[in-house]
Amino acid sequence: MSSTIGRCSVLFCAFALAWAGCGADSEVALEGEEAAPAAPIAGMYRVSGITTAAAGGHERKISGTIILAEQGETYTATFNLNTHYPIGGEALPTEVIGRGEGTIEGRTLRGTAQIQLVTTTVPGVDPAFAFIPRTVSTRLVSTTLTTLAPDGTVAIEIENAAAPGEQYLPTHTSLKGSRISAAGLGGDATTPTGRPR
Repeated sequence: MSSTIGRCSVLFCAFALAWAGCGADSEVALEGEEAAPAAPIAGMYRVSGITTAAAGGHERKISGTIILAEQGETYTATFNLNTHYPIGGEALPTEVIGRGEGTIEGRTLRGTAQIQLVTTTVPGVDPAFAFIPRTVSTRLVSTTLTTLAPDGTVAIEIENAAAPGEQYLPTHTSLKGSRISAAGLGGDATTPTGRPR
């Protein structure tokens, strides 16, 4: 009887040690795993979204690219977007171009921007097309709030108003997108290992 109890005790101890060892190995493996580094703030982002008129709620689609450059705790932004802007009762293809700047708080960017609407004088033709007459129709001043996720996705909220001497009803623009390359340099936004640059 005593020998049977002894054998059971030995087996129990062996099982307990094996279980403890597995737990320790698992903890070491988890501690050894490195979290993927967050994507850099600087880079080119492809974005799309909606601009909504504060009065009346009229919406128009907007899309394009934004380049962010980082200098310490500040940033600059270059906008190159496209939309259809209503002029004379007709929505004409329009480039939305400009430059912004502001401060960086973690992965949140707060700032202002100076934006111009460049519209073609030929209905139905892209204003960026060579030799097509264009007119700078409106200058805007905007406040921006940008939130950057660690995976490189971005959400931007923009409040737009007329610059001094301009006529433009206030609008709100919401943009979402992702980082597609290092700032203005082209190429994939990830390294050969699959991690963001």
